[in-house]
Amino acid sequence: MKADVAWRPRVGLVTVRFTLYDAQMGSDFAERMRAHAARSAEILGRFADVMAPPLIESEADAAVAARQLASERLDAVVFAPTMVAPPSFADLALASVDAPLVIWNAPAIDRLPDDYRQDEATVHSTTVGSVMFGNVRVRRGREFQVVTAGHDDPVRLGTLERTVRAVAVAGSLRGSTFLRVGDTIPGYLDVEADDAALARLGVREVRLPLGEWEARVRAADAARVDVLDRDVRLRWAGDPGPCASGSARIAVALSSALDEHGAAGGAVNCHGAWFRESTEVGLPACLAVAIETDRGRPIACTGDQPTAIALTLARRLTGAALYCECYVPERATGLVLVAAGGEGDPAWAEPADRVTLEANDHYPGLLGEGTSIAFGLRTGPATILSLSPTDDGWVLAWATGAVVESRSSAMRGPNGMFRFDSGVGEEAMSRWIRSGATHHNALAPGRLDVEVPALAAALGIRQHRV
Repeated sequence: MKADVAWRPRVGLVTVRFTLYDAQMGSDFAERMRAHAARSAEILGRFADVMAPPLIESEADAAVAARQLASERLDAVVFAPTMVAPPSFADLALASVDAPLVIWNAPAIDRLPDDYRQDEATVHSTTVGSVMFGNVRVRRGREFQVVTAGHDDPVRLGTLERTVRAVAVAGSLRGSTFLRVGDTIPGYLDVEADDAALARLGVREVRLPLGEWEARVRAADAARVDVLDRDVRLRWAGDPGPCASGSARIAVALSSALDEHGAAGGAVNCHGAWFRESTEVGLPACLAVAIETDRGRPIACTGDQPTAIALTLARRLTGAALYCECYVPERATGLVLVAAGGEGDPAWAEPADRVTLEANDHYPGLLGEGTSIAFGLRTGPATILSLSPTDDGWVLAWATGAVVESRSSAMRGPNGMFRFDSGVGEEAMSRWIRSGATHHNALAPGRLDVEVPALAAALGIRQHRV
């Protein structure tokens, strides 16, 4: 049972320079520009896998870059000019690239001398090159983000990383498959999303028929089941209960189904024929959900595919995403209880090794009490996200705040007390309800005030901050 490693985006880098001024510049001019481009690639490479064609110095170079970029599956593209240059260079290079864009204006000078010369102004003209291409993108009606950050400015480079990562997460969603095992709970209108709505996000859903799912569980490889059961007990403390092997069998079956369909994540509904009410399966999927989320393939419950997508976005952004609900505002403290059932993302545990296995006596199935997990949430800044389709497009509701404590161990599931930045619990929850959020949410560590607006813009959806 291997935990997920940090998700790294695949990012294209387009750099340009203009030879028009070469005769008026010093002999080292071209090399200075190439060094600038190389430094930009090195900085991006600290957090992304970078595909960088050679520095574009002509439209012929741009055509070569266009072929290289079009042959890659890129999550995002960064345009980082080394100087002023015709915007046609980048326009041609990116003509066939379907990935969100960040314009990175990277000036290489901190203070202008009093006797600044025209030739040095040309050397330090990344801003002019960025403005030129920004105009072209607006003319084309194409969305993009902009960050101005010098190569030696750690604060603004942090903003660059957060912005590039956010749009890359949006780009990574394109063409993704999400698995469904079980219909939504009848009447749960707020968790539904039909094929047309999912297609507007660029994703599709694969549904496993009941008979196929039961057959998968029945045929789960016994050796794999035994290994997983052993690994779970070695990794996490507590008593998994008398049906641990059955829960491990569900986990193996779910993993194989996700593998087969190349799914980024998915949704299960334990409260119906596919799980608790099945004479073949007969248990909830809490353990399987925790394992797959830990591997970077988040799973939502009650068949809530919109929240599965939100969890996937949040986990790629931050490395942790808790499926949860805002249960109740506590009037005495202004806090709100956020909690999951017996499932959750172990990356949220505090301390990291304090995940406890439990027998899920709250949601038993026909074959007994499946294995679930419990832990307190690590404290610190956090963001709640909720993704939902509407009649006029998708909306991403979000709110920043902090997890300040976990004190409800008797719930026997992941939980913590959240303080909204925007106000006390009762007032914040009224605004949250007004936002149209689903009743399931994705809780991510950190205040994602840079990431969420960029993510929503790159997805082409509305965002509503609470």
